Amino acid sequence: MDRIMVAVAIGMALVFAIGVMAGVVFMVAIAIRNEDRWWTLTGESPYVAARGVRRLSGVGLRDITPRDADGQEARR
Repeated sequence: MDRIMVAVAIGMALVFAIGVMAGVVFMVAIAIRNEDRWWTLTGESPYVAARGVRRLSGVGLRDITPRDADGQEARR
């Protein structure tokens, strides 16, 4: 009976870990999709999840200058 309990506990831990990884991938995918749709990579992140995804993936502002409506680089 003890071996069955250990197997069930391991199975439950695996299901939980897979769920956490799937949740992280889902949040990253949604945040990347919104960043691409809103063209916000040249500015501050629009919400907390996007900021977390930028930190997780290592993407920041990195000296990117946003463009004006005319297509010219904005002055700092």
